[in-house]
Order: sequence, then C-alpha cells, then structure tokens
Amino acid sequence: MEEANVVEAKDGTISVASAFAGHQEAVQDRDHKFLTRAVEEAYKGVECGHGGPFGAVVVRNDEIVVRCHNMVLEGMDPTAHAEVTAIREVELLQEATTAA
Repeated sequence: MEEANVVEAKDGTISVASAFAGHQEAVQDRDHKFLTRAVEEAYKGVECGHGGPFGAVVVRNDEIVVRCHNMVLEGMDPTAHAEVTAIREVELLQEATTAA
C-alpha cells in the first residue's frame, strides 16, 4: 500500500493526497456538497444580520444533522461562531433524544 503524500506550501498550509485516488475523489465530491450547504448558511446569517459570513454543518452518516451560521450579533455572544452554534444545536438534539 502506498503512503499518503503530504505537501507543505510556501505559506505553511499542508495538503494530504490520499493513497487511494478513487477514494479521494469520492470524499471530495461528498465534502463539496456539505461545504456548499455551510456556505449557504453563511449567506443566510449575513442576510439576517445575525453575524459574519460563516456557516457550519454537522454531518452524521452522510446526512446533515444541523445547519448553523454565525450568531455573534444576534445574541451579542462573542462565542456564537457558526461551529460553536452547531455543536450547541447537536447537544440540544442529543438531550431531546435521550429525554424522550
């Protein structure tokens, strides 16, 4: 089995290429779909005036469980970044599921 190729760019960013080319393409297609949803959330948050242009999705078994955007301005909460808001929403879903 081949090793994954790790490449460091001049700006310090790191890219990893999968040893399984077909697998890498499938992951990129799937990720593109989810990233598109996160970008849609970012636009939604800006349009609503809730915060900056940031969106997040939480995915389980290739299904979006939660879609959130930045809520810093809405609640005047400096911790309400899109990813933090998404994690909080997942926690609420889990609490509701276990309470039922």
